[in-house]
Amino acid sequence: MQTFHQYGNVKKMQALSNHNWDYALEEGVHGCVLEPSSGGLLRTADDRSIVNMSSYSYLGLDEHPKIIAAAAAAVQRTGVLNSSLSRVRMTMPLLEEAEAELSDLFDADTGTINSCAAAAWATLPVLASGLLTGGKPPVVVFDKRAHFCMLALKAACADETQVMTVPHNDMEALEEICREHEAVAYICDSVYSTGGTVAPIRELMRLQAEYGLFLYFDEAHSTSVVGANGRGHALDVMGSTNERTMIITSLNKGFGASGGAILFGPRGDKSVRHTVQRTSGPMMWSQRINTAGLGAIIESARLHRSVELVSLQQRLQENLRHFDELVESDGRANTVPIRYIVLGLERDAIDASRKLAEAGYYVEPDFFPIVKRGAAGLRVRIRASMSRDDISGFAAALNAIPKYQPANRADEVNNLG
Repeated sequence: MQTFHQYGNVKKMQALSNHNWDYALEEGVHGCVLEPSSGGLLRTADDRSIVNMSSYSYLGLDEHPKIIAAAAAAVQRTGVLNSSLSRVRMTMPLLEEAEAELSDLFDADTGTINSCAAAAWATLPVLASGLLTGGKPPVVVFDKRAHFCMLALKAACADETQVMTVPHNDMEALEEICREHEAVAYICDSVYSTGGTVAPIRELMRLQAEYGLFLYFDEAHSTSVVGANGRGHALDVMGSTNERTMIITSLNKGFGASGGAILFGPRGDKSVRHTVQRTSGPMMWSQRINTAGLGAIIESARLHRSVELVSLQQRLQENLRHFDELVESDGRANTVPIRYIVLGLERDAIDASRKLAEAGYYVEPDFFPIVKRGAAGLRVRIRASMSRDDISGFAAALNAIPKYQPANRADEVNNLG
């Protein structure tokens, strides 16, 4: 007899969360129509400017004049916005150039795709099949707090192999699985976006060396903001990728461009890329990143090799230190630019978001299913382009909210998803 809801239950999730989505919509903190403007500001319908405290553009590169000019120039030069043909049938020179720039930047064979989520969809079922592990389907082990774009693919992976889940960063549990099974793949975030915790890369490297563990990282939130040339947390620790490591990342967060990227493995070896492109839906039939996005990627990759990136990274760290002096949060003192402020009840988080918007600061309220039930809060993302006054003003507005209790409540956010 067929068993259902082994890896998810969409109807139950909707029943538990829909009233909170409705309330957030009523309060104007989700589904709001705001016009982005320079300096990380948002323009409201009544012509007020509010500071965006939830922008993923950690270095402000989406506003960089060189990147914007390169995006426009790419469209003008090619005369088309899209190739209107799958990349396995035809590759534009601009696409080849963008991927060559990224491969040079990351020192890995790097391909592009429409989003980081599409990158997960393109690669995880292929990994589960055993095509990337010598024909032996690995036991696919997900960290409990891995991003939703990967957790949503558990069922697809389970159609190929055994799927397991371990507690967040539980290396003892992972090592026990490695001892018991010939082939294991571990799926995790390099940096987690609801709490600011990071993966224990050195311990994972030990397990890889000892057991042949295949490592799969979502690097979306540390690309650009961490490491030499902005290569991200995993490569900053590992030094370089290898044939048993795959990294997916976003190019429209800190990178300031568009789409996502897959670091297939060492440079010069196209075999993994070809396997994925010929067997995965998103790379076989989906459209590529459009020409404006490719132009932006090329310019951003070049900027990542400049001294300007170092300056932006330093400015971001200064802003993080200033924020941490004023606000207690989960992820405090972490180099990753995400801070999570736990309020507990969903309505408290939504009400706090509305009050902050009224004071001139937009910050998203997070609640189930984004985080676990009872751990609702505010997810703040710090940017290099923020002024000290922006941060000080936000802290003052936050401290004026009665429901906000600045205390170390990290125990309340254990296993946030």
